[in-house]
Amino acid sequence: MKKILMSLAVCLSVFCLCSCAEKKSENPDNSSSRVSTAEIDPEVIGTWMNQVSGYRFGENRKVSLIIDFSENAHFTPEGEFQTMNALITKENISYDGSKVYITNTAYSEEYQEDVTSVLIDMERLDEPNPDSIDGYYHILGGVATDVLAEQLGIPPEKFYFEGKVEGEKFIIYMVDCFDYETIDGKIDMFGDLISTYIKGDSEPMSYDYTIEYDSLNMTLNDVESAPVEVYYKVEENK
Repeated sequence: MKKILMSLAVCLSVFCLCSCAEKKSENPDNSSSRVSTAEIDPEVIGTWMNQVSGYRFGENRKVSLIIDFSENAHFTPEGEFQTMNALITKENISYDGSKVYITNTAYSEEYQEDVTSVLIDMERLDEPNPDSIDGYYHILGGVATDVLAEQLGIPPEKFYFEGKVEGEKFIIYMVDCFDYETIDGKIDMFGDLISTYIKGDSEPMSYDYTIEYDSLNMTLNDVESAPVEVYYKVEENK
């Protein structure tokens, strides 16, 4: 998989809510055999987004992938859940101020019967709020996160997912999934998930990068004529 976020962006256009999903495990230890001691460029640290995706480079030398899922699935002002395929009504949404559990029942050609899928199973990381779904969540499982992991070719239980709901915005974070370092104008992303599932070898995903004001320009090194990926600095309260 050469362009991580481009692949994830493509998968958003085929987001489907018709398969079953299981509850996922807690965050695994995504340690890497490669250890970085290089000083991190402080200008890189933070959240960088374009219209559909981005990165969060942490001071802990970990990078999170970010997907703006809003056009594919989001909560409506009426408290329903709008997907690309259907409007999920309140009858299929359970919310107690802390936990959100959304299901959908559709006919399965494979099983020749109606099958109920878990679309989103998540619980708050911030204070309970029975009056609003807006907030930060740990996403335990569901079709949405399964689709994202499947597009990368990585089992979903290998990721720790978080989500931010703000009005009709629904942002999904694949938290601290890779290691990174910055050396001589390059960002290297590496770790067990990249070497095992994405590249199949010990080589990092290496980008040339420049920062101009509030924009981060990244170009993948090992792809001929790779386009420049442009992301913009986003200030987060999280």
